[in-house]
Amino acid sequence: MKRSMLLVCLLPLAMWSADAALKAEGERVYLSHGCYGCHGVSGEGVNNFPRLSGKSAAYLAERLKALKKGKGRTPKKEIMVPYAKALDEKQIEAVSAYLASAADASDENLEVPEDILGGSNM
Repeated sequence: MKRSMLLVCLLPLAMWSADAALKAEGERVYLSHGCYGCHGVSGEGVNNFPRLSGKSAAYLAERLKALKKGKGRTPKKEIMVPYAKALDEKQIEAVSAYLASAADASDENLEVPEDILGGSNM
């Protein structure tokens, strides 16, 4: 009984930890693949490139998987297909989880970490 109660109490913590790790990996992949150049650091959208943050992870994964196959309806398809093809299934899942959880970023928080840009010796 005590063991099952402990499991019930610890399971949400383990799930939260795995979810947080997936989102952190998604952020790393998103930034290291240069997605922020068009979609913004937090997926908020830049100029005429669409906002991705806050959309459902399932929707985003479905779109990326279609683009990876060269399919999809977007005026930016030619730009997106090579980016989508560069992602494996796990990366698509991680990026989708990150963007689904990303909040709006204010202008002062729109900096890409130096290690993503190639370090501070530029």
